[in-house]
Amino acid sequence: MSGSLYCKISNINSYNLLNDGKQIRYKSYKHFLDYSRIPKLEENDLQEQFVKGSGPGGQATNKTSNAIVLKHKPTGLVVKCHETRSLNQNRKIARKILLTRLDNLVNGQNSLQNQKEQLMKRDSIKKKQKKKKLQDLKNAFVERENLK
Repeated sequence: MSGSLYCKISNINSYNLLNDGKQIRYKSYKHFLDYSRIPKLEENDLQEQFVKGSGPGGQATNKTSNAIVLKHKPTGLVVKCHETRSLNQNRKIARKILLTRLDNLVNGQNSLQNQKEQLMKRDSIKKKQKKKKLQDLKNAFVERENLK
């Protein structure tokens, strides 16, 4: 059972939840990113406003002021966040979003988001090259051995 995920159903059968035993792999790029250029958010530069939420959830969502509008005074960036019902969680999420947008504005190509996209593109190109090389080797083998 190592390397794959199993789910026991009705104490009789166990089903493999992953396709063909292939393992789902998540690659973290945290070690490759340059965090030194991230701008600092200071509370004096932020203007917070609590507004009523909207969307699914009905009356409970529409009556409470748990959405947050966060404005960065020096740049004029505005973020509205209403992802959860909790005001504190929305405040944290809004600050993360604002920091990402500020990083993109200030650093441009050197922002964390762009660095990660460049690393993902590089890995995608490497993966395609490896796949093409293996396919070429397979075709050469089939042709050499007259298997077709």
